[in-house]
Amino acid sequence: MSINRAEKKTVLAVMSAFLSFMLVRLLHRVLYHTVPERAYLFIHTAIELLSFAVSFAILVLGWLFFVKSLSRHRLYTAALFSAVGLLDLFHALTTKGMPFERTVGGMPLAALLAASAQLIAAVGLFVIFRIGDHPVSAGRRLPAVSIAIGIGALTVSFFLSLIEWPAFAGTEGGSLADYGGLVTTVIAAAAYLLTIGILLYRNRKERPEALLTIVQSLVFFLTATLQLHFSSHAADTDLLLAHCYRLAGFYFLMKGIYFVTIEEPFRQQKRSESKISYLAYHDELTGLPNRRLLHERLKAELQRARHHRRKVAVMLLDLDRFKTFNDALGHPFGDDMLRAVSQRLKHAAEMPGRVFRMGGDEFVLLLPDLTERETAERKAQALMSLFDAPFVFGEAEYHLTVSVGLSFFPQDGESADELLRNADIAMYRAKENRNEYSTYASEMNAEAHERLRLESDLHRALEQEQFTLAYQPLVNLATGRVVGVEALVRWHHPQRGLLPPGDFIPLTEENGLILPLGEWVLKAACLQNKAWREAGLPPMIMAVNLSMRQFRQHRLAERIRAILEQTGMPPEYLELEITESMTSDVEFAAETLAGLKALGVKISIDDFGTGYSSLLYLKRFPIDKLKIDRSFLRELTEDSSDAAIVTTITSIAKHLKLKVTAEGVENDEQIRFLRERHCEEAQGYYYTKPIPAGLFENWYRHRGQTA
Repeated sequence: MSINRAEKKTVLAVMSAFLSFMLVRLLHRVLYHTVPERAYLFIHTAIELLSFAVSFAILVLGWLFFVKSLSRHRLYTAALFSAVGLLDLFHALTTKGMPFERTVGGMPLAALLAASAQLIAAVGLFVIFRIGDHPVSAGRRLPAVSIAIGIGALTVSFFLSLIEWPAFAGTEGGSLADYGGLVTTVIAAAAYLLTIGILLYRNRKERPEALLTIVQSLVFFLTATLQLHFSSHAADTDLLLAHCYRLAGFYFLMKGIYFVTIEEPFRQQKRSESKISYLAYHDELTGLPNRRLLHERLKAELQRARHHRRKVAVMLLDLDRFKTFNDALGHPFGDDMLRAVSQRLKHAAEMPGRVFRMGGDEFVLLLPDLTERETAERKAQALMSLFDAPFVFGEAEYHLTVSVGLSFFPQDGESADELLRNADIAMYRAKENRNEYSTYASEMNAEAHERLRLESDLHRALEQEQFTLAYQPLVNLATGRVVGVEALVRWHHPQRGLLPPGDFIPLTEENGLILPLGEWVLKAACLQNKAWREAGLPPMIMAVNLSMRQFRQHRLAERIRAILEQTGMPPEYLELEITESMTSDVEFAAETLAGLKALGVKISIDDFGTGYSSLLYLKRFPIDKLKIDRSFLRELTEDSSDAAIVTTITSIAKHLKLKVTAEGVENDEQIRFLRERHCEEAQGYYYTKPIPAGLFENWYRHRGQTA
């Protein structure tokens, strides 16, 4: 175990006290002599006044400074030495040659007061450090100090009263003094040794500097006690050296109290202030500079760029599909991903101090001192390629891409706010296709305002029920009959007309409106299914898509049960469609799907073959159907790879006893291929586009039974 600097100082102090004491004892005959009375009186008085001053300083430190961090050890030590200081003061005033010199039974009153101060200090320190230390209120200062000063005053008064007692008049105090001195020495020495042992044992793992300084003071107090015992004259060198040792003990004690009362609280306060300052300008999760520091540094870079006539680029990065990872795998995983991304960005940046986290999954890189825009564009391409390598967590690999927006000073803005806002607008343009970068252009502002207006209109659309459902039939390939429909939401915008899901669903996922919209879709679809049955149509499956946020919603199964009960929809005719990405968190997905399956509904995996889930999990999940993504059917008869994928999916489903539905069917060749591969169902424009409920009912009555 390494020894720190404070421990080395303590060892040196102990050795100095011990060796000096042994040297004095060995050279006692040479060093010993009596000091002239006047010289001794002057030196002794100065030492005692210094001791009193130190005791008063200890009281002041414990009384005034950092009262909020006041503890039992601090308070009681301050109170103790207020009493010790009082006794030392009267000891100095009653010493031989001073005006108040007195004797009690042949013993000098000064000696009794000195012995009392020694005993009170030694035993008091032992009692204080034997008890545990914990914070105390400032209101306990006055009672504690008052009691201690009262004890000191009573002790002085008691000894003064003994002068007048007849029992002590004319008594020879030699033998009594010798016996009392021995008892005092033994008790004081034992108390100091025990106190040192207690302090070192209780702090054997960590030994703070303040504690070790107090141990040093106790060592010198112990040495002073032993040295005092060898004194044989009221003004000899042994007594003088004992006072010097005691003064050294006072010095280290005051130093230790100073550490406890001022130095350590001050350091703690500075550490707290430093931490607060750090957190004010840095992101707690990633350790990167935050938005506030970004604004300050960007303003400084802009000022410098104006002076040197240079360009500054602001590069804003947003992680693609991060919300999917966060929702599917949980926020702790999302935090790990953000930390990994920040590390990758810091290593890629020329200077780590130019990478900032804006918040969420957005990061900013500053590129100052540019002479041409192309440099920043090459940097954007390099950063995007940085994400080609997967992120590895445990045994799993996760692929992540970024969308990057660029704005330039002075072309795209003169202020930090303008540049950041325009970089954000450019980033949203890049995000339309993902894994791209885009530089800001003035016409993008109009698109951004349009996006904000559309988001505002979405809130109104939910309140006014401007949404409607269109239905696309699910056809059994063996019989040609319609066995169900998929409900697809549309928005009847008052000014823009009928909007497809791609124009507004991404917005609802970002702002959280997908949850109320998803519940509305589910309820409306169930009501429509019931209406068709009441109108005479045969029972059929109603397929409804669940979003990632809905799937992660608290008590999802209970919410769906409530809708089924409210609408009177038989659960066996409701089919909930999820995507493979929703099953990334296997434990959560298995639990959620089990809860849904317990309702009696059917569950299908939409867009199968485009996600990242393992085929091994299909055995664990209570799945009823796989839906082949339309991308595999577009060139089914021309691309052998697509044909092989479709064949593999239908084969897997058959062995797992799952149904298969093919999406996006448009021609007879696709139908023929799917029938040969024993695909059960199909949907697509081959039969009809998604149509409103009324048109679907008419279509079904004329064609649905022989589709």
